[in-house]
Amino acid sequence: MSYQVLARKWRPRIFREMVGQEHVLRALINALDHNRLHHAYLFTGTRGVGKTTIARILAKCLNCEQGVSSEPCGQCGACVEIAEGRFVDLIEVDAASKTKVEDTRELLDNVQYAPTRGRYKVYLIDEVHMLSNSSFNALLKTLEEPPPHVKFLLATTDPQKLPVTVLSRCLQFNLKNMNPERIVGHLQYILDKEMVPFEEPALWQLGRAADGSMRDALSLTDQAIAFGSGKVHEAEVRSMLGTLDQSHIVSICQALAAADGSQVLQVVAQMSEQAPDYDSALAELLALLHRVAIAQAVPDAVDNSAGDRDQVLALAQQMAAEDVQLFYQTALLARRDLPLSPDPRGGFEMAVLRMLAFKPQGVPKVPNKPLANSGPTVAASAPATSSPAGGASAAPAPAAMTSDVPNAAVVETPPISPSPQVESAQTVGAVAVDSHPVAPVSSPEPVPVPSTPEAAMPAQAMPVQSAPANEPVAEQIPESTPEQSPEPIPEPVAESQPAAPQMSEPAAVPVMSSEPNSPELNNPELNNPELNNPEPTDSELSNSELVDIRGLAQEVVDTLKPETDPTTEAAAADAPAAIHIAPAQPIAYEALDPDNWFDLYRQLDFSGVLQATASNCALAQRDENGLAFVLDERNNHLYDTAHQQRMADIFSDYFGRSVQVQIVQGNAGDVTPAAIIARLKAQRQAEALAAIETDPTIIQLIEEFDAKLIPDSVMPLGPDPLKA
Repeated sequence: MSYQVLARKWRPRIFREMVGQEHVLRALINALDHNRLHHAYLFTGTRGVGKTTIARILAKCLNCEQGVSSEPCGQCGACVEIAEGRFVDLIEVDAASKTKVEDTRELLDNVQYAPTRGRYKVYLIDEVHMLSNSSFNALLKTLEEPPPHVKFLLATTDPQKLPVTVLSRCLQFNLKNMNPERIVGHLQYILDKEMVPFEEPALWQLGRAADGSMRDALSLTDQAIAFGSGKVHEAEVRSMLGTLDQSHIVSICQALAAADGSQVLQVVAQMSEQAPDYDSALAELLALLHRVAIAQAVPDAVDNSAGDRDQVLALAQQMAAEDVQLFYQTALLARRDLPLSPDPRGGFEMAVLRMLAFKPQGVPKVPNKPLANSGPTVAASAPATSSPAGGASAAPAPAAMTSDVPNAAVVETPPISPSPQVESAQTVGAVAVDSHPVAPVSSPEPVPVPSTPEAAMPAQAMPVQSAPANEPVAEQIPESTPEQSPEPIPEPVAESQPAAPQMSEPAAVPVMSSEPNSPELNNPELNNPELNNPEPTDSELSNSELVDIRGLAQEVVDTLKPETDPTTEAAAADAPAAIHIAPAQPIAYEALDPDNWFDLYRQLDFSGVLQATASNCALAQRDENGLAFVLDERNNHLYDTAHQQRMADIFSDYFGRSVQVQIVQGNAGDVTPAAIIARLKAQRQAEALAAIETDPTIIQLIEEFDAKLIPDSVMPLGPDPLKA
């Protein structure tokens, strides 16, 4: 018997033998088991994914002598003849060779006749997109309403070429490409059954070369068996496929990790002896970098698809994550530009040299322990110092300043950035200090430092303005070492206050007010020994040597206040005065007059339309019988005769006596409650706008960043002063 290729020998005969395409098989199996069959099926997908195979299995299921089911017996005459391709009621048509309308008409002439042997007459039209427009038009009517004994099975690799009229008459199933994992698993099963020795990395090469097609994978496997004299080895498969040796790509990555340009060029020279496809070489490099990035992020997700899992994990240890990302992007762009290079080898060499030229600087070192056990770690960094020979470096911390003054308080501060602003709220000890934006000044005054030597108090975290470059700085104190660590000094913190928060990398700077009458130092509450200073011990300082940290903090905050701008003071002077409306007081009936009608209106409970009417009325007269109001004629539509009685009832309840109300229309002027409220709201809005326009921060933003103030966006905040 002649040899039968693997692609035909191992073609699935039932649905259970299919590899992949579960989404299609599930729909077909359920339809067959529940007898919900359509008259036309369309299978789409690339070559070798199982379109014709599924169609033939479906034909078996429809014509099996055991009955219609999703599992044909495979033993009856119909199943055997369909498997051998000689079943009379299965008409297979190659649309690529039967494109004329005459061929389609001849095919459809036999549709009306009943099947000869089977239960259904099945028309399997392969590559149906090759039919002409006339052939599709001739097929439409029969495809829409075929006889009950006819089933159409259409297969195509290009469904976009089919008319929508055909697509709408079929159940469409899109078959997916096979991933390499499925292909390799199926090849292992087949080679085990065929008793052919193989190496797993060789099967992965075949699986990737098949590009999603199981038939191509089986054909390549046949070729590899013949090439290797009955064996499938990695080296022979690589030679057969003409793919690049993976060891060269790994060597290039190792040289890139070591930043060794000469080693990179040596590996490229070795590659050039095999006359490789440099575009494929870049693709292999991209695939390896991708696996390295996965190993750095999720080490357990790295498979052994190419038999190089250990090498990938080792590269993940040698390369920083930033390098891997940069190398990947560089190789991706180099592959796009490779056709533009004069020489493919030169383009490949420039790609790897570009990776070295643009290597990120200052990235952290890669971990030295296995990735599987590594977690997110934070390397402890030493304090940044400036080096005269090292060029630019991190900004140094402020130098520690000595103090020869008694009662000098030594406080710690973080490095001060040259930003013109400080934090809006900073905590000093247990006291929150609100600091304002610092306006840029030409020569800020340094913090005064007394000059009498004495022991320093313990360090506290406090914001301090750094001394300008042209000011003399006191001698630096070297950092304490384990051999010469200063004796700790207790903190002068009140028992009821929490400890001051510590800040990273502090530097000691003495800060103290030089004014003897400083309100902070003379505050009896702050300097009360019973409140702020615990009972000293032999190793502690005396109470007279301690200075309250809150007073020092206020001293520093005062030095950070911006200078007063004369234009700002003038603008603030021109701003409208603040609105102050006294709370409404009870008014007696005899004291009611047009001047205090607005105060009475604020106390009365008007609502709805009645409130609109009352707010637009001005008090014209009061006598013993009642009140007379003038309703603004511009709002005469608010008038209702019932409003007089409702207002009379409200006034009677308020004054505790019977009050009559009369409303006439006329010119109420600008003394109505509605007019007064409108004026007060406008004044309040103008006050808010003036406060924004004169704010130093807003002025600085406008001057430095060319900002614009939107007046309509300004809204007054706080309680409404118009409420009673």
